[in-house]
Amino acid sequence: MPRNRNSLKYELKRLALQNTENEKNNRTRVMYKRCINQFTAWAKERNCKYVEDITKDMIQEYEEFLEEHPKSYSAATIHTYLAPICVAAGVPMEEIRKPKRLSGNISRSRRANKIRLKEKNLQGLQEENNPKYARVVALEKAAGIRRAELAKLCGEDLDFRDGDCFIVVRRGKGGKRQEQYILPQDVDIVRAIFQSVGAEEKVFSKEEMNNKIDFHGMRAAHARRCYEYYVERIETDQSFAFDMRIKLMERWLEAHETLCFSDRRTWSRQRSLFEQEMDYRPYKLRGDNLSKALASGSPTEYNRLALMCVSVLHLSHWRLDVTVTNYVVM
Repeated sequence: MPRNRNSLKYELKRLALQNTENEKNNRTRVMYKRCINQFTAWAKERNCKYVEDITKDMIQEYEEFLEEHPKSYSAATIHTYLAPICVAAGVPMEEIRKPKRLSGNISRSRRANKIRLKEKNLQGLQEENNPKYARVVALEKAAGIRRAELAKLCGEDLDFRDGDCFIVVRRGKGGKRQEQYILPQDVDIVRAIFQSVGAEEKVFSKEEMNNKIDFHGMRAAHARRCYEYYVERIETDQSFAFDMRIKLMERWLEAHETLCFSDRRTWSRQRSLFEQEMDYRPYKLRGDNLSKALASGSPTEYNRLALMCVSVLHLSHWRLDVTVTNYVVM
């Protein structure tokens, strides 16, 4: 006989995905399903069978379960596990007490921490120097894109326009198209890797992508190298700084064209804020980032325009705080 009501797991997945803006993002779908699977296993032990049975108090109890979990989940992981449950149940995340996510606690792929890396990813460090993976390592160092984006690259994804070299990521994070700018000194390396690859042929084989190389750490190192490049050019050539502001604004206008027609007021406000982010003020670290920089002897001030160049052209972000916290501050 057919069941009268859908299962808790089915309904949670359906509601979570239909109520999120990222419903078409496969990465979001996979993560939501994983989080919901864990929650439903926990809820089953409490005789919770339907979405209507999920209350704010139950989600709070689940949060406490996550905090006390033997795996010692970080604040960011707890937020991730709670998000689809709150979305599906219609409970605002801000109403759930949970540990605060602090930038100083973000430690994913901090290459400066050599001891941690050797303990947790010895295989990845060995593979990084293995000739079998030389091509993919070389491109990652020159492009700084994500693992999933590397795996999908085809021969036709290398583009040259107005004297600039780009790698086109047709479906990056959030399902968005990205153009990853290649620094002039890296163009020959990238061109050589793409040269013998057919237009619709994958740049890297499955065997080349089957590794544990720390691509996120390499992406962060690439971001810092790009930052140094822009700082040197900006400080020695004022016309370069002027040209980069124009280039960045063109990128912003292209990326926000839809918003321009749908909400002109919001578009104007965001454009003004973006222009301010490229001015001559130094970007000064605060809070946990400042503490972390002081502890490691890293700089506490950065060139704002250089940071924006790295953020937009190489990381496909539009926020300096994301770039600083995840990629620049050691």
